[in-house]
Amino acid sequence: MKRTTLIGMAAVVAVLTCLPLRPAYAYIDPNSAGALYQFLFPLLIAIGSAFAFLRRTIVRGCTKVAHAVVAIVRGRGKGSREDRPPSRNAE
Repeated sequence: MKRTTLIGMAAVVAVLTCLPLRPAYAYIDPNSAGALYQFLFPLLIAIGSAFAFLRRTIVRGCTKVAHAVVAIVRGRGKGSREDRPPSRNAE
């Protein structure tokens, strides 16, 4: 897989270097991204506001998940002996 990708990239580079270079006579409208900006900016503001509003809840949830993963990795998941209260019959 790696070899075919490398050969494919070499072929693309070879084709691009053989193409003749000609000047491009093009005009780009200065406000061509205006419509995209008008749509994406309020969307990004809404996402940022929601994240700021729910920041503590998100951090609390991530902390619980991290503690659960650490407990599982260390072998102290739910139901392990260290989590259970000692029984009255144990001496």
